[in-house]
Order: sequence, then C-alpha cells, then structure tokens
Amino acid sequence: MSKLFRETPPLDVVLLILQQLGFSGLSDTKLFSIEEINLNNTEEWAPILEPYYLPCKSKKYFDEIDGRRIITILRHVLPFHGCKLQCYERLHLGKKRTVYQIYRATPRLLSQGEEISVMFL
Repeated sequence: MSKLFRETPPLDVVLLILQQLGFSGLSDTKLFSIEEINLNNTEEWAPILEPYYLPCKSKKYFDEIDGRRIITILRHVLPFHGCKLQCYERLHLGKKRTVYQIYRATPRLLSQGEEISVMFL
C-alpha cells in the first residue's frame, strides 16, 4: 500500500468515513450495495483523507467521487486496520447486483495482560 499513501490513515479518520457513509464502525457486517452508500456528505470526509494519499493518486480518486470510487477507497484504507471488503454477487428481483460486506481479516490480538488458558481432556 505504500504505492498509494504518504502515511497510513489513522483509525479515527477511517471511523469518521464509515460513520459518514452510514456504517456503525469496523464491526458493522451488514451487506450493502453501491446504491445504498450515502454520497451526500463526501465533502466532509474527503478533504480529511485526501492528504494521506500520494498527490498523483489523490487526483485520481478524489476528483469525482462516486459510489465506485468510494468502494475503491474503502478497499484501500480498511486493510490497515485489520478489515477487508468482501464482494458478492446476488440475484435480487431478477437482476444480478453486487453487494459488499466489511469483515475482519486478521484474528483478534490479545490485549496486554490477557491470559490464554488451554484445557486438555
């Protein structure tokens, strides 16, 4: 991902983007399509995220933001915080449509001081 970013987008910026798009956070696992993404408030979060991208990439992804570009941006920023965007094709009312879902890509890491207990039977 170093080919896209100057520095890693922080978690609070990613959470702000998700909230503005209509998600509850990284643990929101609802299925959604491009048509269901909230495009009304991109001017609120796009200027915050744009400086993290390299200048040549920010022109490409932030000039005209639409649903496809938002999906691409989510695919870029989610892996830094242990999540990925999964793509599925579904048949709905006789039409094929693509739906997406955020899911955890890595197992949960143990907090400091948390113990592991193993039982042998």
